[in-house]
Amino acid sequence: MKVIERITLNNEETKQAAGLNKRINKADNTYSNIYLSNKYNYFSDMPTFVLAYEGQKLIGLTMLYADDGPAEEVEVNIVVDTEFRRHHVASKMWKRAKHILLQYGYHKWEFPTEKVFLAKNPDFLANCNLTVVKEDSDYYMRTEKPLPLDKADRLNQILAVKLLTEKYVDQVAKAHSHAFGDEIATSTKYVKNALADKDTISFLLLTGNEVAGYCAVDHGDNEDYFFGLFIDKPFRGQGFGTFFIKKMIAILQKEGSRVFALNADVENKAAIHIYEKAGFKILSETLYLKSQESH
Repeated sequence: MKVIERITLNNEETKQAAGLNKRINKADNTYSNIYLSNKYNYFSDMPTFVLAYEGQKLIGLTMLYADDGPAEEVEVNIVVDTEFRRHHVASKMWKRAKHILLQYGYHKWEFPTEKVFLAKNPDFLANCNLTVVKEDSDYYMRTEKPLPLDKADRLNQILAVKLLTEKYVDQVAKAHSHAFGDEIATSTKYVKNALADKDTISFLLLTGNEVAGYCAVDHGDNEDYFFGLFIDKPFRGQGFGTFFIKKMIAILQKEGSRVFALNADVENKAAIHIYEKAGFKILSETLYLKSQESH
């Protein structure tokens, strides 16, 4: 078995990684799609991927999602082909990945997995010396039959959904920082990177010339994935969120999109209610695992 590091993946590696992810989801009855870019990572030169090969076949993938500085936590995504599990593939990739993190000053990390995987593998946590972070979990939600926007909705008269332009980047970054508790520099980088990404569409919700909300949509092969979605605090509780997501879906449907997905914090009941009103259904729950060495 050969283990290699990559800052970014080339086209062939991206294709192999996507194929591996798809095979694993089918075998495990899971839904997670690992993000195959380092675009949002804090250090642009940090190796982001660790790949494990048996001959020419990709059998394992590790992705380090580190969108903030070394004081913050890194999300470590590790997947292994079902035919090669219990062959120490994950442990060898993690050894390499951990070395990378420590080189760049990171000492805190967590591992996402899906609840259904743990249910099918009851000994996994004990065998890997991992524990579930109880206060941190997400629902994966998706719809192929979104509920349409009511043309008579009064919000059509006061709100507009437009594509993000450079003109609004600073205003969006400020609101993003308030919504997610990030440093303004982190939010600015996040918004600018999404705007520059050819596979991402960035939407604005405007009331007059004031930014009321923002969302980026990653246009994938199998689904359009909504991320970074927020309604600015002064505009919450007025139906803006439901209007925004329904309007974005209507725009995307005109471009041929058919499947829409997102993740929602299990504790964010208001957001979940908004997504359900737009036709989204909960399909899976993502849990986050920690080891004692993360501190």
